[in-house]
Amino acid sequence: MDAQRIEREREFHNWLAESKFDSRKLMYRLSSSFYSKREGSALWGPVWLKIDVRGKKVLDYGSGDGGFSFDLARRGAFVEGIDISEGLVDLATRKSPEGIPQPKFFVRDAHATGFDSNTFDYVFGNGILHHLELEAAYREIARVLKPGGRAFFMEPMERHPLLVLFRKATPSVRSVDEKPLNLEEIEMARRFFHDLRHTEHFLFAVLAAPVHLLSDEAAFWLIRGLDSVDRGIIRLFPSLGRYAWLSMLELEKG
Repeated sequence: MDAQRIEREREFHNWLAESKFDSRKLMYRLSSSFYSKREGSALWGPVWLKIDVRGKKVLDYGSGDGGFSFDLARRGAFVEGIDISEGLVDLATRKSPEGIPQPKFFVRDAHATGFDSNTFDYVFGNGILHHLELEAAYREIARVLKPGGRAFFMEPMERHPLLVLFRKATPSVRSVDEKPLNLEEIEMARRFFHDLRHTEHFLFAVLAAPVHLLSDEAAFWLIRGLDSVDRGIIRLFPSLGRYAWLSMLELEKG
């Protein structure tokens, strides 16, 4: 692994924690429905229909400020979260709400988590793989999963025209080493997992982002509907999947 790259990621995400994500507030405001993990959401909704995490040991791989870990704990999971940033782990630890199984947070390198092999029933990640050296990350995720365990990752893709322009216009809101994925990099996971499934989302639905400024609830339902149209288009013309904004990966260990 590139030690300098890991240190740059650590420094950038420590800065995000210290600044309380000020540089990303508008971006988060306009994208909350795309990233939503609630029931019925476009990407994560189908996951909750497939699996039940109650009583399961799960890893939040790149846990950030802990938001996803808390969601998983509310669903009854026993959660451990790792992040490269001491600042983000500190935020997560201080934010832990009462009334849920308390997640445990650690400052760890995602390429070498320090957990025993075959530890977790599930691994979850929210926009983390594109920050990492993929081969090492896939290998480590497969190692810490129990046999038959599954991992779910939501990741940005590299070719959506509007998102390419947006990334070029806002370089300061992301680390210099992160790189959205392409289909070949997603398919690389087959070398480490018994099964890989991925679905690509949001071609034209991206145009609905400004609706968040009027109503988050309206944006949620509009984007869900537009995503259904986008998914139909991708089924008819699979090559357009390369130009989607986000991909949902499901990895299963044999």
